[in-house]
Amino acid sequence: MSQSPDTRRLYLDYAATCPMRLEVWRAMEAELEFSFNPASAHTLGRQAHRQLEIARGRVADLLSCDRASVYFTGGGTQSDNLAILGFSRAHDGQKPRVFVSQIEHKACTEAGARAESEGASLGIIPVDETGTIDLARLERELARDPDRPTLVSVMWANNEIGTVQPIDDVVALAHTHGAVVHTDAVQALGKVPVDLTRTPVDLLSATAHKLGGPVGIGILVCRPAVRLEPLSYGGGQERSMWPGTQNPVGATGFAAALDFAVTHQESEAERWRALRDHLESRVLADVPGARIHGRGAPSRLPHLVSVGIPACDSAAVLVSLDFEGIAVSGGSACGSDSGIGSSVVDALGGDIEAPYATVRFSFGHDTSRDDVDRAAEALARIAKRVLALAV
Repeated sequence: MSQSPDTRRLYLDYAATCPMRLEVWRAMEAELEFSFNPASAHTLGRQAHRQLEIARGRVADLLSCDRASVYFTGGGTQSDNLAILGFSRAHDGQKPRVFVSQIEHKACTEAGARAESEGASLGIIPVDETGTIDLARLERELARDPDRPTLVSVMWANNEIGTVQPIDDVVALAHTHGAVVHTDAVQALGKVPVDLTRTPVDLLSATAHKLGGPVGIGILVCRPAVRLEPLSYGGGQERSMWPGTQNPVGATGFAAALDFAVTHQESEAERWRALRDHLESRVLADVPGARIHGRGAPSRLPHLVSVGIPACDSAAVLVSLDFEGIAVSGGSACGSDSGIGSSVVDALGGDIEAPYATVRFSFGHDTSRDDVDRAAEALARIAKRVLALAV
């Protein structure tokens, strides 16, 4: 196996995490002098609390929601769990219903399964071949028993294939039937417009590290009328919703990362979209049998490309790309019964059989056309070699 002449490390896995931006480092560094416990009553504690609340206010402004609706958590998974399990447990005894789409992140599907084990009913709403939710099916399910407390959890944009859901339609439909809407906006935030005045979801989860912010800080936006039961106890921080010592420096990093991402979202999306389309055209032309997951969806993330290669070993492709210095992801870390390796790809249907390689490319602020060309050339070369070995 020969290595590509270009041995630079090429990072095309921004959907997994975005390395912290220098602007965020600087914003956090400026607040290190306030890295005290915000719950302390002394002057230093009050200063830390002030920085925390400045960050909360900035996040609220950028999302167009009330600052009292913003809760800082430990990340996206914690926020998803708090939304789904918190809602279910707050309505314990009322036979709550939880609906999730077929391609949600495990943080939502497993929280839904846990809620079901505790007495809630769980409904899985299918998607079509592009990964777009079946709204007609959702409407039928909602209409069956409208008097029970109901939560609909649909991610704003899928983390594996990039399909952007018709979240405005989901909200309108759910609210017509008296249901509460939660959205995992981890991948959407900073990539597509997210304005909670225009799209009035009741609960929204997000995390900083997908935006070039620090790991370990997330948010849950929760409308005042929504009842949630905390998942942990022992303190009054975050209005008892997420007790524990708060992280003002992390919150500052979240606000700075979100500010930068939202400010540059439109221009970056245009640039990423051109890179995405270029990569897809090259892959379809040069990789035998390649397909682009979610390509026909009405709306897609601009910075993400999910490639499927039939009859090709996924591990061999990913390891070979890494050997050539190209960092990408495969399918979801959670496997599927079919052996494809991704429950999301499985959900799309079609003639997908193992072995089947899934390669996810995702772009960031420094991704160039040359980077995309290098990745496309490497994938074509590697896929042909792996396919030849399989014959």
